[in-house]
Amino acid sequence: MRLVLIAEDRVGFVTAKSLADRVLIECGPDWINADSIEGLRDWTGLDETTPFTKWIELQRHPGFPHVKVHGKSEGLNYMEAGRALTLAVLVAKDAPIDVVVLVRDLDNDPSRRQGLEKARDVMATGLPFQVIIAASDPEGEAWILHGFCVQTDAESDCLASVQARLGFDPTRQHERLRGDRRRGGKQAARDIKLVLSELIGPDPMREEICLASTPLRVLIERGRATGLADFLAEVRARILPLLDPAPPRPCDAWMD
Repeated sequence: MRLVLIAEDRVGFVTAKSLADRVLIECGPDWINADSIEGLRDWTGLDETTPFTKWIELQRHPGFPHVKVHGKSEGLNYMEAGRALTLAVLVAKDAPIDVVVLVRDLDNDPSRRQGLEKARDVMATGLPFQVIIAASDPEGEAWILHGFCVQTDAESDCLASVQARLGFDPTRQHERLRGDRRRGGKQAARDIKLVLSELIGPDPMREEICLASTPLRVLIERGRATGLADFLAEVRARILPLLDPAPPRPCDAWMD
């Protein structure tokens, strides 16, 4: 199964890939596990030799001059999503694609998701693949913060310091963080990239721990307002059946 991922940056790629894999492993049949999954799916960009494609790179794709998308009035992200899906259709003629994952930051503007959904709905009948939307609000770092749990005394002290500066707990009130670091004063202090870097430091492995160790049930509960719960549900509903068409088995993450 080939999954093409289009994201803004490495954070979007790593986050979407890691969390989608977890849903397939933890909510799929027993034969989908950490060892077998590498042979069951491939994450690529539009170019099969790349792990993902950046949105900004779409205009440099050889097929871009031939892409025509109409609908400027359909909302933010509609045109971009339409171009991405049209390019994926062109690519799929020579290198089949099973799923396209559109990873986009909403930057505290939930209406940006509507453009992605509208493009998917309008083009649905002509797409030879499933389309998954990974729309994080304000940015992909929010989903990593959902998985942050204090592990050391130093991290506990750091969280207390950040909480005192902000006036709230950023690991529980993600909606109060911002996605635009160009703002000044208190707004700049709430920049989500800044807050995440303060809490986990420069070690990418700490970032991976946030994504890999926190139970899916917890991530779903914490991520209802940031788009994470919606993304995980789409993976379960749209991707898992491509690997196993049988009715999905009960999954602890979604059990009441």
